[in-house]
Formats: sequence, C-alpha cells, structure tokens
Amino acid sequence: MIDSSKERRLILERLESKLWSVAVPLNGGIELTYRCNLKCKHCYIPRKIPSRELSTGEIIRVIDDIYESGVFSIYFTGGEPFLREDFFDIYTHARKRGLFVTVFTNATLITHEIASRLADLPPQGIEVTVNGISQRVYEEVTGVEGSFRKVMDALEVMKKMKLPVLIKANGMTINRHEVHAIKRFSEELLGEGRFKYDAVICSGLDGSKAPLSYRLSVNDIIDIQYSDADMLSKFKKLFLRPEDDSRHRAGRLFQCSLNTFQITPYGHLRICPYISKGSQDVLKRGFRESFRMVYEYLDSFTRPADSKCRNCGLVHKCLQCPGRAFVETGSMYGNVDFFCELAKRHADELKLLEMPRAEEALENYQ
Repeated sequence: MIDSSKERRLILERLESKLWSVAVPLNGGIELTYRCNLKCKHCYIPRKIPSRELSTGEIIRVIDDIYESGVFSIYFTGGEPFLREDFFDIYTHARKRGLFVTVFTNATLITHEIASRLADLPPQGIEVTVNGISQRVYEEVTGVEGSFRKVMDALEVMKKMKLPVLIKANGMTINRHEVHAIKRFSEELLGEGRFKYDAVICSGLDGSKAPLSYRLSVNDIIDIQYSDADMLSKFKKLFLRPEDDSRHRAGRLFQCSLNTFQITPYGHLRICPYISKGSQDVLKRGFRESFRMVYEYLDSFTRPADSKCRNCGLVHKCLQCPGRAFVETGSMYGNVDFFCELAKRHADELKLLEMPRAEEALENYQ
C-alpha cells in the first residue's frame, strides 16, 4: 500500500503545481475497452468495434503523459474494464503515480480476490451500474442470465471490504417502476448519498436509435424525480443553481466549459464523448497537444443568431447539447424536441416563473 502521509504530501505538491498549469483539465477518463460481458439494451457503445486496443505499455505511456500534464484524477471505464487481463497493471500504475482513480463497472466480474486487490490500494470510488433490483428486471436489461446474482454478491463483498462503492441507475421503460427501490437498496446497503440516477437514455455513438426505444417519457421522468423528496431536493439544487452564461452570450455552440476529456480504447482523445470528429491520436501528438487541438476545434463552433437554443432562456437548464443533438439528429446544430419539452416541464413544475427573469425565459423558449 502507499504510505498515507507520503500520498497526502504528493497530493499537496500536485495541487500547488496545478495552480500554475494552463489549458489542462483537472480530470478525465480512459475507456480501457469497448468489450463487455453484458448485452444491455440501452447501451450506446457500437456493437462493431475494432479488434486492436491499446497495449498495456501504451496505456501506461498515456497515463504518464496525463499525469505529467497536470491532470489530477481519472476514471477507468468501458465496456467492462475488468475484462482486460492487465487491468491491475494499469490501475496500480495510475494509483502509484498519485492519480485519484474511479472505476466504472457492472461489477459482475468482481470476485473476492479482485475486491481484495482493490482494498489493498483503494480507488477514489467504484461506480456500479444496477438497473434493476429484481432478477427479472435486471436481467431483462442486461440480457445475460445469472448476471443479477453476480452483481449482488459483488456488492456484498465490496461492502465487507469497505470499498467506496456508489450505485447508479439509468431510468428506462424496463425499470421505471424499480428506480425508487434501487435507491432504497443502495441506502440500506451503503448508506445515504451513495446513489446516482440518470433519467435520460441517449442514442448510440454510431447514431443508432435503438436505445431510444427504452427512453422514459417526459411524464415518467417527472413522476420518478418528483415523487422522492431526496431526489427532488438534489435535482432542484442542480436545476436552479446559477450558471455562468459567458459562453452562451458569446454565441459558443458548446455551453459546457470543455474542461474534461475521454480517451478511447484505441488512443483517440475526445472532449465530447458523442463527437469523434476532430479527435486526436494521443500517442502521436501527446496528451497536452491533443487536448489543445480538440478544445480549439470544438470551441470554434458558434450558434446561429436565429437558432432556437440561442434565444432560449432555459438553455442552461436543458439536457440537449451539441453531442446529444449530433447522435440523435446527425447535426450538432439539431434540435431534439424531447429535451425542449423536458426543460420546460421542469421549469413549470419548479415554478421557475417566480424567479427573476423567468417569465422572459419561458417567452423566449416559446
């Protein structure tokens, strides 16, 4: 294990150096593989994928480059990251370099041995997707018989080893009646604050509309989020928080700050996970230069002055973004009526009209 005092000292040194770094995000992720042992119906990852992933040595090179550029934390995801036989070589290297690491997993491959190895060098977090609290619903989503028992066993093992587990769920037509039960299960197993919920399913990265057949209706999303006091309280804080609108006023297409990154299993750096155009080969160009090039490419897009979103006062409250628009409509400038309707319903439900300038916002939306 890493000596805790040494690790704290390393963290403070990195924080100090980060204050002086420029044009480098604090965090981002590496997709270790697109392979998965489940067949989840809502999955957005393309079914046809290249065969050659980055090697162990190549990923370690990327991690070193990320670290030396000033990045503070990373997450490993997939597919299912534990399908890589070299997972612990990669994970251990990142942790010993001093990076905070979070692992996104379905947990069905986590055995007592794997949990023990994680406990020896604990991650910042382990986020486990649980899209059903009954075997029938869970396995209807995953498409794999026996997967429910495996994830339940893994959660028990990780709890006993006091690993920092968080359970997350995607709302969809298959599990809409179990979302609150999943949350209760999470609270009983792990305590409060260890549950995360994503209400909206998006199109596949390849533009496939198949996942959208499982997307909840606006009414279902409202019913689920507003019928649980804790979920509603957290959502209200998120929806009603003040937003920096400098990028919106400047006409930038991307309202997000473009301050994170994702590296594919094949070494392509992206900022928006839904947009591969403009991505860079991180092994050829290096992390810092790759990030700069992708940032400048995406930052160059502006929104037409007469666009619906440009003149909408709810633009910061809407889940539509150029990436989601691209995979759903084929254009970064596209409009998805579903997201517009959802934003307006939230505004109506939360009585946004009582807030300053809110009436003008809704008039602009209409």
